[in-house]
Amino acid sequence: MTGSRSYRARIAGFVLATGCVLLLQPAAAKAAASLAPIEIDQCRIVANRAFVSAYKPVVLSFTNRRAAAASVVGFTIVYAGLTQRIIDRGTFGENVRIDHTFGGFFDVPYRGAAPSSCRVDYVGFSDGTTWPAPSAAPAPS
Repeated sequence: MTGSRSYRARIAGFVLATGCVLLLQPAAAKAAASLAPIEIDQCRIVANRAFVSAYKPVVLSFTNRRAAAASVVGFTIVYAGLTQRIIDRGTFGENVRIDHTFGGFFDVPYRGAAPSSCRVDYVGFSDGTTWPAPSAAPAPS
């Protein structure tokens, strides 16, 4: 009996440890993402019947989380096996949600609203500082 109790205790400990690791993974991913000065609130593709819409089908909403205003933000979006680089220029103040639409993915068969990947590659700020994401594309020209 003592041996089986020890075995059960080890199994319970393993299950508890595995559960803790699984619960902490999203928190760690969110913490890593929160290091980026731009938070992507929405990234989706708009369809016109069976194909991606011809008129500004990329919908991007983002928020600058840094005190300095952003003046240029570079995004990379992967959809249907294709990659598009989008550059947004303007004055994007702290904690203000920006909702913009862009062209891209013209004549591509529609595969749902969610792209495979949508990330911030580069941010230029009005104070002259920049933020490049790890292994990001070069600064926009």
